Amino acid sequence: MNNKFPEQEKTADYSPEERALILRLRVYVNMRWLAIPAIVIATLVASMVFHIGFPTLPVYIICAIIALYNFLLFRLTQGLKKQKPELVIRRAEAYGYIQVILDLLVLTALLHFTGGIENPFIFMYIIHTTAAAIFLSERRAYELTTLAMVMVTLLVLLEYFGIIPHVNLEGFVLPYRYEELSRVLVVLVALATLAYALVYVTSAVVGELRRRQREVVKLKDQLLDQSKVELEQCSGEVVKLVEERRRFVGFLSIVAHDLQSPLVATQSLLSYIVDGYTGEITDGQKDLMQRGIRRIDGLMTLITDLLDIPRIEAGQLKREMREISMNEVVRQATDGLDKLAGQKGIALKVELPQSSPNVYASNRRLQQVVTNLVGNAINYTRDGMVLVRVTDDDDDVRLEVIDTGIGIPPDDLPRLFEDFFRGSNVGIKGTGLGLSISKRIIEAHGGKIWAESPCPETGKGSRFTFTLPKRRVVVQEG
Repeated sequence: MNNKFPEQEKTADYSPEERALILRLRVYVNMRWLAIPAIVIATLVASMVFHIGFPTLPVYIICAIIALYNFLLFRLTQGLKKQKPELVIRRAEAYGYIQVILDLLVLTALLHFTGGIENPFIFMYIIHTTAAAIFLSERRAYELTTLAMVMVTLLVLLEYFGIIPHVNLEGFVLPYRYEELSRVLVVLVALATLAYALVYVTSAVVGELRRRQREVVKLKDQLLDQSKVELEQCSGEVVKLVEERRRFVGFLSIVAHDLQSPLVATQSLLSYIVDGYTGEITDGQKDLMQRGIRRIDGLMTLITDLLDIPRIEAGQLKREMREISMNEVVRQATDGLDKLAGQKGIALKVELPQSSPNVYASNRRLQQVVTNLVGNAINYTRDGMVLVRVTDDDDDVRLEVIDTGIGIPPDDLPRLFEDFFRGSNVGIKGTGLGLSISKRIIEAHGGKIWAESPCPETGKGSRFTFTLPKRRVVVQEG
């Protein structure tokens, strides 16, 4: 799910400085939309409520002009999001420069028709010069501030010398105030002082922010480059490790396969001797032979497990997969295990849903997993209970094997499914591959397997759970 707003997506390739500049220009344009009705309302209130006399028609015409060029500026600002990153700063500063000049012109015209130096809103020039300092360079901001001071000074002087007519705010200011030179100079000096001071402070703050933004971007780029180099190095190491592991597993597979035949032959020869085909042997000799056969059985189990690993990782399970009944898999896997459980005084319970859920899987391999999990539960439980439960979820089939046995130490849980790992509290001999092979089988089917100890339901023992998707899942090999 994409949580970005559309505007964020369009400016995703821009730097923080470029995005901030676009945002400030848009705010400036939106403020102008608010200024238009504010001017109209102020004009109506001044003329109709306070009965201040001045020509209102020119004010409304100027408002219309503001609306017209603000619409054009709005479209230009919207178009910045489609510009190439390398052009954004230059275009945005040009649009900002044009906006401030237009605003200074219309503000000067408004002041002329609303009292000139007599209008207390003459200090509105400061808003525009400060805005210039926010989204333009310091040099540009001072240029526009100087331009503003020139405009207002020209307006005042032209009215003072009678070159253009002065519009008096009748009923608000005495008609000769604009001719008081000392008052005019004080207002102009105060306006210029405030304007330049605010531009200086604003430029300093904004300049520092821009510098910090550039430092952050530079640091981010450095970190990205460093991370890229480290990632490439790690990727190379991972490739090497995967290749070494593949070779190691292949070597184990070859060795295991080569050992299988002589071990089978040796086991057969020992069985012939035990069965008396080579003549009578003593009970001590027979016991030694049987112990040797059991040792070979253990080696054969290890060899079978070692041969399973490359077969599973090579994707050979796909050839065996078909739609099968999960209930039937459990019945076949637990057939005969109830006798083993009974010999140890363990109650083996199997809970299956009435309507058997089907999965797309290898029957033989799933039986191998279930047999391994249930067999482990029986081996590590004494005079307790082992429960095998199948649950039909919406999209998955869940199988749980719960026991009341010795449990699993917390430190062993994270490593439980690693190759050749044996629990620290386990006394029964084994290869340490059963659970790791089970994990490979389940993951090859697109499922998940995990262990919990103690079991959340009983507060003791352990619970092994695996889930399989009902639908056919394509799993990448390796």
